[in-house]
Amino acid sequence: MHIELSGLTASFRVPHMYKYHRSLPLPSYTTIVGIFGAAIGKDMQTSQELFKHFNLKVGVAGASKSRYNDTWRVLTTKNSERDVVEREILFKPRYHIIFYGEEKIIRFCEKYFKTPVYPISLGRPEDLANVVVHDAIEQEPEELKVLCNTVISGTPTIYVENTLFDVEDPTDLGPCTLLYRLPVNFKFKDGFSYERTADNYRDFTFIGNREVKIKNYVQGFQVAIENESNDKISFFSSGFLNIPLLEI
Repeated sequence: MHIELSGLTASFRVPHMYKYHRSLPLPSYTTIVGIFGAAIGKDMQTSQELFKHFNLKVGVAGASKSRYNDTWRVLTTKNSERDVVEREILFKPRYHIIFYGEEKIIRFCEKYFKTPVYPISLGRPEDLANVVVHDAIEQEPEELKVLCNTVISGTPTIYVENTLFDVEDPTDLGPCTLLYRLPVNFKFKDGFSYERTADNYRDFTFIGNREVKIKNYVQGFQVAIENESNDKISFFSSGFLNIPLLEI
């Protein structure tokens, strides 16, 4: 199943960042599990258990138009004093997410994403998302080697062409890649779904907005996307998007 999420803002906090809440460029694996849970009307603990029971696999690609910092005053949990934090906000994000599994499970997901029980958000509850459910993909995963604006499991060897860098421009980041170690599972205290701790971590490599080649193929899907008009975000010029499945 292929769904498209878009909104005005998004924020996916990098774990263990306190004064400055940097955002991941794409929703993490656990965020996608939470999005699935909102659609079917379940809490995070139940959603996590169902996701594993259904043996669902996911992949995500996309980007945002820009990003900015927002200053927040928050009430800390340890004392009554107020603290100030900077939170990175992604502006006008658009994400394409693949859910892969048994046909009956995918039909179940398709039904709820068309009429979600709870609002779908992109990180924070106030970052509401528009959801478009595309036609189901009725093919098996294929081997992908050229990737852009996506995330893959692990730390792969990446080949970068020299032409992707402008050596005369010191601000040119080239095909930026970011490596984060993120949780993929939570433990819940006494079954209470709001009190949780990370149980398992994996490495994830986030690939920026220029195409790169990886040494070893990854399994995923190539999906066609419509040509986007000027008032939308144009990330992908080829009309096709490679979305690798995350190996969890």
